[in-house]
Amino acid sequence: MSWTDVFPVLTDDQVADYQLNATFEDAELLDGWCDVARVVNPQAGKHLVVASLFWKNSRKEEGELPPVTRQLMMDAAKLGLVSRFAPWDHYVLPLLDGARTLKEARPDLAFRVYLAADLEFLVEDLVAAGCEVMVMKCSSLRHNPGALWRFLAFEEEGRWITITDSDHAPEVLHNVERTEHALGAGHGLWRVPYILDGGRPDNDPGFYRPINACQFGAVGGYPVALLMKALLWHTLRGSMPGQCVIGSGEEPSSSVPVFGTDWPSYGFDEWFLLAVLYPRMACNSVLTFVGWNDRTVNHWFALDVEYATWANPKSEMLYFGAPALDAKLALVKVTVPARSPILDYMLSAKLQEQAAKDPLPVPPPAAPLTLVVARYNEDLRWLLQVPEEVTVVLYNKGPEILDPLLRQRVDHLVALPNLGREADTYLHHLQEYPQPAPEGWTVFCQGDPFPHSPDFLALLQHPDRWAEVQPLTAGYVTTSDIPPANLRVLDDGEWLGRHAIRTELSSTATLDMHGWQDEGGRKIMRDYCQHHCLPRGWSITGHFLETCGLTDLAEQAWDAALVQFAYGAMFGVRNARLGMIPQECIPAMRRLAQGHYAHGYVFEKMWLHLFGLPFIRAVRGDLPRGRHTLLS
Repeated sequence: MSWTDVFPVLTDDQVADYQLNATFEDAELLDGWCDVARVVNPQAGKHLVVASLFWKNSRKEEGELPPVTRQLMMDAAKLGLVSRFAPWDHYVLPLLDGARTLKEARPDLAFRVYLAADLEFLVEDLVAAGCEVMVMKCSSLRHNPGALWRFLAFEEEGRWITITDSDHAPEVLHNVERTEHALGAGHGLWRVPYILDGGRPDNDPGFYRPINACQFGAVGGYPVALLMKALLWHTLRGSMPGQCVIGSGEEPSSSVPVFGTDWPSYGFDEWFLLAVLYPRMACNSVLTFVGWNDRTVNHWFALDVEYATWANPKSEMLYFGAPALDAKLALVKVTVPARSPILDYMLSAKLQEQAAKDPLPVPPPAAPLTLVVARYNEDLRWLLQVPEEVTVVLYNKGPEILDPLLRQRVDHLVALPNLGREADTYLHHLQEYPQPAPEGWTVFCQGDPFPHSPDFLALLQHPDRWAEVQPLTAGYVTTSDIPPANLRVLDDGEWLGRHAIRTELSSTATLDMHGWQDEGGRKIMRDYCQHHCLPRGWSITGHFLETCGLTDLAEQAWDAALVQFAYGAMFGVRNARLGMIPQECIPAMRRLAQGHYAHGYVFEKMWLHLFGLPFIRAVRGDLPRGRHTLLS
């Protein structure tokens, strides 16, 4: 008994049958379901991350939704339109957040979204987040064809492709790295097999899935649109088997239906992977990831692994997970979130105190202010609200800016190649822009400052209250809870009136956060250490500043405990301090910014110190040593 004896496969003969016998009306219907109408913000790059975005009830028996609008998606739960998850909070916002985060971490990647026709109002949001948008000819019918569209990316010959769900987009970087390691090692596909709904007691093969549709990567080069239309054609005609055949010999002992074959309901996308793509991808070598203690794998998994190794003997299996850690977590598993009445009281009191603050009076313009904007493809219409006396210097690394009002408002517009994130942009400005009046201010910010600083425009009106080096952010982005919400509320000592400002602290040695955990940041800094082969105990900050050629500052960093920084690298500096970065060091610093992706994150944590903000030292000699007598 082999895999293809049990599980249905769309054969090449069936594909040829579709090509020969489909009518014009058949082709027109299938083209409408599967084809792209237009492409917005096309992107190049070897590696492509792909998601679909649509909103429909999952199954045929569920009712129709009203015509979709942005406000309807936001109010769906309140209006009783949610059958599974609230669309705006569970799908749209995570996708936008994940795309922005990935673009910051890996600007070399392209992020593509296949967008349902009835969600075209989201095109601008997706483009501003850095996405390539494939606007489809039609809306999804139910869970499909929307869930199928993302697989169309595998049409592209030789391109590395990582598939994700919109709600998994904020964590997709880990799967991106799996794709790069697996395909870089010569495999054509990595996947995580699983049993739908956590497995069934009778080990029903109809619920086994060789590929998790939101968690796999492969190299492109398959006629996906043709295969997709062929499967749909045979499904509509009733000529595609939807049964698993169990038994041996000429007479099978039984057959069971495959879940998800009911077009266009939930699960049809993974049925397509099982019956169409996986049998063809397996020939190119498969890397299979299996959790070390996964108890849902069964004899169908064994049959699958046999098939993969038969299709290509180079296929491999990799177990993942931390047995010791998992065992510990099983002992201390908490099912109810921790609560603190004391913290609740403190937060309530602080929120009332902040709400009672009077607005700051806006002072008359005083010292000149230059606003330096590092833009990729963000919407810049907010610049029209910046006071006229502010000089706007815009560095554009993305699509050409055509809006005549924006071009009129920008005082200096410079196009740069898309390299080195905002760090390279800021360094280019320091290298090339004429030195402004020393008593004035220069503000550095990203193309969309508001996720990091909701009050950014208001803060620009109060340089009279700034320090010589002034952070201008309130955190990372609110939706990611970075830093945690309770810290953002309680730590308001730096606020300017009602306007939130927060300086973050992290270890000079590891750049880990002080006072809370940031697993994403830890991963980036581990990559930095591995890239530079740093020995344990070395200071990332000291090493980085030495590499920049800033020896005096590096010496201070080697001897310090804490770094101070502003998320998003958005801050103001008195112009007299701009020359603190020696011109002779800037070329080497720009090469660093354009190098390993982690360098951009280290620059983010260095900017305030590059302009003179001191590191925080811990003097160990002042700590108590040895035996002591406690005095009452």
